[in-house]
Amino acid sequence: METLSTMEITWLGWSSFKVKTSGKTIYFDPVFGNYNEPGDLILISHSHSDHIDPGILSKIRKPGTVVLTSRQNQDAVNGIGLVPGETYSFDSITVNACHAYNIIRMRAPGVPFHPKGFGVGWILESGGKRLYHLGDTELIPEMEGIGFIDVMLVPISGFYVMDIDEAVKTVKMIQPKLVIPMHFDLPHAKPENQPDFNLNADPQEFARKLKGITEVSVLNHGESINI
Repeated sequence: METLSTMEITWLGWSSFKVKTSGKTIYFDPVFGNYNEPGDLILISHSHSDHIDPGILSKIRKPGTVVLTSRQNQDAVNGIGLVPGETYSFDSITVNACHAYNIIRMRAPGVPFHPKGFGVGWILESGGKRLYHLGDTELIPEMEGIGFIDVMLVPISGFYVMDIDEAVKTVKMIQPKLVIPMHFDLPHAKPENQPDFNLNADPQEFARKLKGITEVSVLNHGESINI
């Protein structure tokens, strides 16, 4: 039987997280926040500039660091590209690439901000626990087959991704033990020509709508939680 181990999850800002588990330091979409230690494993959902910063990537990359990303983005970051359904094993950690794309939100008619296959979400399995970072996505059919999740990192802003109500529907469908909202509260962002997008989506509203359904942990930038 696999021994359960602790995951320390730190929200760095937007979709950027640091996770410590099984003796490894793992970064998701390293762009926002403070980066004071190198990463053993770096997971980059896609190539948009609010999800990857080349300067930060160089800072936290060390000899032996594994960088996983979408197939579309692998050359840009000199990483290993995965398509949804593929897995990668890193010591005792397993990473599963998942679908992440838009159905409703379009940059032009018929042209989604995130086409199917452009980016990925991630399921990180370590120490008997499963963490799901959704990436930039809406509620999509493939999420029905995700399976049990201990902690889910879910976008809520509606800024190219699901909004609060759609995120609530996603949580109700997947039924994770713990949810952490992300992809909101982005300083100095200017969503030009997108008046319906709300960068300042209220995470407390999101938490209220899930009261009695699952635990929601609203983190501040740089704040950590252990699961």
